[in-house]
Amino acid sequence: MLVALLKNGSPISLLDDWSIEQLDWLRKKETFICPVCKNEVVLKLGRKRITHFAHRKEAVCAIEHETESSYHLAGKADLFQWLKRQGLEIKLEPYLQSIRQRPDLLFSYKGKTYAIEYQCSTISEELFRKRTASFLKAGIKPLWILGANRFHRSSAYSFRLSAFQWLFAHPALPPSHLLILYYCPQTKRFFRIVPLASFSVYNTFSTVIIDSVERLSFEKLFHIDSISLPSMFWHEWFMQKKRWRLTFPFYPTKENRLVCTYFYKHNIVPALFPIEAGLPIKYGYLFETPPFIWQTYIFIVMMKKQKNGMFYFSDVYSSISQMVRTRKLKVRNLPLHYFRAINEYLLLLVQLGYIKIVNSTTFQLIKPFTVPKTIEEALKMDYELLKIIEKRGFIL
Repeated sequence: MLVALLKNGSPISLLDDWSIEQLDWLRKKETFICPVCKNEVVLKLGRKRITHFAHRKEAVCAIEHETESSYHLAGKADLFQWLKRQGLEIKLEPYLQSIRQRPDLLFSYKGKTYAIEYQCSTISEELFRKRTASFLKAGIKPLWILGANRFHRSSAYSFRLSAFQWLFAHPALPPSHLLILYYCPQTKRFFRIVPLASFSVYNTFSTVIIDSVERLSFEKLFHIDSISLPSMFWHEWFMQKKRWRLTFPFYPTKENRLVCTYFYKHNIVPALFPIEAGLPIKYGYLFETPPFIWQTYIFIVMMKKQKNGMFYFSDVYSSISQMVRTRKLKVRNLPLHYFRAINEYLLLLVQLGYIKIVNSTTFQLIKPFTVPKTIEEALKMDYELLKIIEKRGFIL
């Protein structure tokens, strides 16, 4: 930590203008106290690591959830100086007695109070949600920022996101997409990935916006002026969809066998699922299950439930909800409900001319879905359909 108390109760911040010599003299004369547990802490001078206070090994502190690395301490210090340069009144590591929380940073902006938590190590989802709920209950908006040591890029437009990282997804402004924010104290850069087009449990397609800490203001932190998905984004999505077709049926996991069995039961060869399934959509991230699976399931429901081409949204929703309850489909534990993804997929099919809206509850099939007969045919049609979606910019 970077803030402690002197024995007379006065706070001391290591981000004030101290020299190493001054701190070395001070630690010989003073006793430093943790503001939370009131135990003595040790001042460790930064010859190899950043200067910081640390609890003794035998001490127990109710607020100290994880050991802070040099990376974490440096990032916290950078974020403090970044906000300070913008003229904001900011508190470093304040202890909020009413909710027993000690955020990294606390400040007010345009009448709202914000707490920044800079997270470089994994904590439990339960602790994450508990801390978030405590801040909200106290009228404080928590802003969780990941350390860029958690930033894992699989390719130019593919990112590996764990369930823990999905907890850090913020609504972008204007509020049409989610973004995840990272900061790197080594390069002094923010990384923002947006939009989040989920491809599987861990793989997400996105673009990354990189800004130096000098260029990006707090006001613009969650503002995204425009998003463009270059052709390479679509090429990478196509290549992943191709990999689904060529390899998915050959991974003999229990989950894959169940999916393949369900496909065969409805006369669909797993490698030859409809070309209209496996498409990127804005709210697709609400499902952990890959889109080619849950979108094929919707296709099957529409085929089963339609009469004279007519089917109801309620039939599709209830069938998919039953699959979620029985764990045939997995959803992410996020504030938004997965019905948005179902609705958006149906609206994409409307835009593509496969179905039309009859009224607020009813759709009608007006163009047959395409179930390919060969892999070659499937790949050719996949490519052509993705080109249409890219050209018309449907998912943005």
